[in-house]
Amino acid sequence: MNGKKIFSAFGLVIVIAATLWLGHYFYLRHIYVISEDAFQKANIVTVSTEDVSGNIKNLYVKEFQQVKKGEPLFKTDDSLYRKQVKLLQEKLSALEFKKKSMENKLSQLKIQIPEQVKMAQDKLKAEQQQLSMLKNKESMALVNYKASVEKASSGVDAAKKGVEAAKTNLKRWENQYKRFKNLYEKGIVSKQQLEEIESAYSAAQFKYQKALAELKSAEEGLKEAKSLINNVSIVRKERKALEAKIAATKKQIRVAKATLKSIEELKNSIKSLDKEIAATKTGLEKAEILLSHTTVKSPINGVVAKKWREKGDFVTPGLPVYSLYDPKTFYVLAWIEEDKLKNVKAGADTEAELEVCGKTFEGKVVSIGTAAGSTFALIPRDTSQGEFTKVTQRIPVKIRLENVPQVCIKPGTSVTVYIRKD
Repeated sequence: MNGKKIFSAFGLVIVIAATLWLGHYFYLRHIYVISEDAFQKANIVTVSTEDVSGNIKNLYVKEFQQVKKGEPLFKTDDSLYRKQVKLLQEKLSALEFKKKSMENKLSQLKIQIPEQVKMAQDKLKAEQQQLSMLKNKESMALVNYKASVEKASSGVDAAKKGVEAAKTNLKRWENQYKRFKNLYEKGIVSKQQLEEIESAYSAAQFKYQKALAELKSAEEGLKEAKSLINNVSIVRKERKALEAKIAATKKQIRVAKATLKSIEELKNSIKSLDKEIAATKTGLEKAEILLSHTTVKSPINGVVAKKWREKGDFVTPGLPVYSLYDPKTFYVLAWIEEDKLKNVKAGADTEAELEVCGKTFEGKVVSIGTAAGSTFALIPRDTSQGEFTKVTQRIPVKIRLENVPQVCIKPGTSVTVYIRKD
């Protein structure tokens, strides 16, 4: 009897418990939209080399390790990139040195060449003035020479005529003297008459000697006048020498002016060099960027979720080495049946039980998906042949939870969510 009572009481308890459980079960589904098809999520960042390739030389962090933004994660072989940087640095230094040398040369030419041109032009002007003076001097010397020779020649001619006249006069008086002397000796003329004739004969001799002396003097004068041609020759030589100097100065000016063109050519060369330097700097900047990219740093503050490669592996851009996630991006993605979605609104209060730590946290619905998950399946369901069975589709709902400790955040683990109905 007592056993039956105990069994009846136990059965009653079970019925009551089942009734309460069923009541609680249906109560929860009355006020909540419940889904066990929910998982922890976070923004996963796959880390790889950006634009360099090479073997991994060092791995600085391990799986599940916390990292800070900017902290080195791994390094690839950088020997090729260091060599490129060195070569470009040497080339840039050589180009800059060449440019500096050309600029120094240009500065000197800008000062020297115009000054040389001015000095040569001033020199040419002075030489041309001197040449004009020499030409005048030569002309005057030539005129003087011709006038002196003409005058001296006239003097010689006149002196010759005077000698001839004096000679004729002397001959006449000599004959007179001989005749009178002969007559005196015969006593025909007096001594006085002879002396008068003798005196006239002596005067004729004196005039003749004087005429000879004047002729000699005139000939000396002609010789001296002719010697004036030497002055003309000297001035002419000076003029020709100066003309040669003027020709050399003109050539110097032409060369200097031609050198002025080299200044423009040098400027153009410097401009071309500037372009080459700019291109080399750009290449160096790119090479330095590539070199810096051989050390890959964490793009976020977060946790290493997965290590994909080992030291020595060859990696290329896009090939994952680490996968990271930031706990601050943690959220819950719940898949809600389409027929229950009408009771779910953005901003709705939510409770979520994280199975990884067995705790429940409060939160809110952040957003509701606009397409069913099946839409993005790799092999979409084909119902075009009429083989159709209705399958309730699920819509993703994104939920943010509050005050979840990091120890409970494990992306990919299961969650049970309770979304209060609208």
